[in-house]
Amino acid sequence: MNGLISSAPSQAAIRLTVSGFLLMQIQSALLLLSPSLDHDSGTLIWILTPLAVSAFVAALIGIPEPPEGHWRQRHGR
Repeated sequence: MNGLISSAPSQAAIRLTVSGFLLMQIQSALLLLSPSLDHDSGTLIWILTPLAVSAFVAALIGIPEPPEGHWRQRHGR
C-alpha cells in the first residue's frame, strides 16, 4: 500500500485516514455531549484515541500489500 506521502496514495491509505478522523470526531462529540467526564467515558476516550492515531500513522507510512498471485497457488499439485 502506498502511503499518503507518496505521489499516488492507495485507496486503503485514504480509507484509513478517513476512518481515523471519524474516530477522532466521535471522541470529540462524546466529550461535548458529556456534562462531566466520568470513568466510563474516560475509558472510551482512551480506547478511541490510540486507534485513531494508529490509523493515521498507518495511512501515512503505508502497509505492505501481499503479492498479486499469492492466493492462486494450490498446495499439493
